[in-house]
Amino acid sequence: MKTWAILLGGLLVWTTHFFGLYAIAEIAPSRWITVLLTVPCLGVDAFLLLRGRRLEVRDTFAGWRRSIALGGVALSLVAVCWQALPPWFAGTE
Repeated sequence: MKTWAILLGGLLVWTTHFFGLYAIAEIAPSRWITVLLTVPCLGVDAFLLLRGRRLEVRDTFAGWRRSIALGGVALSLVAVCWQALPPWFAGTE
């Protein structure tokens, strides 16, 4: 179970942000609500990135797991920033 959490941590943050933005757009479109969702997601991604860099690499599987986890977190960071841009530039106050 720990391996799955390590591998999917960043992708879960991205999924949460994605569905959260859709809910915001449907219920109450606002730039500031988007920021209130995006900043914590970026914070969790930063935490996962720092935590992932400190993972021990004892064998090839641990190295593979670490590289996949860091790749997922990096993808999540880019995706969360990218998804936050349209609501920020086109959203309502």
